[in-house]
Amino acid sequence: MCSQVLGNRLGGDFARLLAASAISAAGTAVTTIALPIVALVALRANTFEVGVISAAGLGAWLLFGLSAGVWVERMRRRPLMIICDLARAVALASIPVAYVLHILTVAHVVIVALIVGICSVFFDIAAQSYVPSIVEPSLLLAGNGRMQASHAAAGTAGPALGGALIQLLGASLSLLADVLSYVLSAVLLARVGKREAPAERSGPQRMLPQVKEGLDYVWRDPMFRPLMVVAAISNLFGAAFDTLVVPFLLRDVGVSAVAIGILLAIGGLGALLGAAVGPSLADKVGGARVLVVAAIAGPLLGLLVPTSRAGVGLVAFVIGLLGREVGIAIVSLLARTIRQLTAPPDLLARITATVRFVSWGVLPIGALIGGSLGQLMGPRVALSVVSGLMLLSALPIAFMSPRALQALMDDATAAPPQPVGSG
Repeated sequence: MCSQVLGNRLGGDFARLLAASAISAAGTAVTTIALPIVALVALRANTFEVGVISAAGLGAWLLFGLSAGVWVERMRRRPLMIICDLARAVALASIPVAYVLHILTVAHVVIVALIVGICSVFFDIAAQSYVPSIVEPSLLLAGNGRMQASHAAAGTAGPALGGALIQLLGASLSLLADVLSYVLSAVLLARVGKREAPAERSGPQRMLPQVKEGLDYVWRDPMFRPLMVVAAISNLFGAAFDTLVVPFLLRDVGVSAVAIGILLAIGGLGALLGAAVGPSLADKVGGARVLVVAAIAGPLLGLLVPTSRAGVGLVAFVIGLLGREVGIAIVSLLARTIRQLTAPPDLLARITATVRFVSWGVLPIGALIGGSLGQLMGPRVALSVVSGLMLLSALPIAFMSPRALQALMDDATAAPPQPVGSG
């Protein structure tokens, strides 16, 4: 009943946005497992080439992360998200077409990954900036929890579905599920009733001063800066981890595509659990304590993953991946809510873009590190190395006093953020 009441308070527009994001995320989860297997099996790519494909999809944050925040502030968010959905659908549809025509190459997959990545940059920044416009501030943590839980649920079902589709249709044709998901997401977004007013503009709209304003704000803020560094380190070695995990399971552990999908779904289950318990834990024991514990415990449990073996030894993989993803989900949820509650409204898109540029801009570097280490050391040894390096992600907040951190969070949310204007 409480869930139904909360859903009513969040409103129908939020429900449609939630459904659109969840459907899109489910399709993307299929792609996450399908693209590496397309490269490994259909195109006989090596571990380094898998890393290049991953880097191409993630490199869009380095290319467009900062400028995208400025562009999003100049545009209506909902139409932009619809365009991004449709563009991703068209790009991904080209892979099964090329496969059927026997002209699919690694270069083609790399280009598609880059196009999808660019659209995802704009979609993600627009979506995070759009949520506060349809959800009242007192419900933002609950709304973000539902949004993250829906993505986690999609991440749980998506890999398992992807593994089954790959087994049934082959990796290339399984991407049609992602194409369909983006089309359905666009349809749902088109039904959102909230209409945005045109962005207010004062004076000349120069790109670099606006980008610098967002960068300066994040760097000066005593909460945004350490949380951004935590995310950047976590994502750097997390991308290496993600690049290595499919080759590790396929070649070192020796499991099937279906089993890989089921095992990777455990990660989605962990993210779902983290999103579900994060808000209540923060309410009961304080967001600062939860933030610090999650940032430390997640990487520690992740050390179990590279120790896993076939059969019963996969229990280590399940526990390690589950714990790692719970920690990441809780840290991400709290950091996003802090940004939305405390950032000046006219800087939110640029602040989001700045954080994502730094924290997601390292993803292609991490993917290349993972691919290179996997080629040099083998997937298991490389996965052990990057899992150990993940512990560094907790350092920016591990030695902060939870009481002092909680005081910063309380002070920041005591009053609603005010617009600061833009240069």
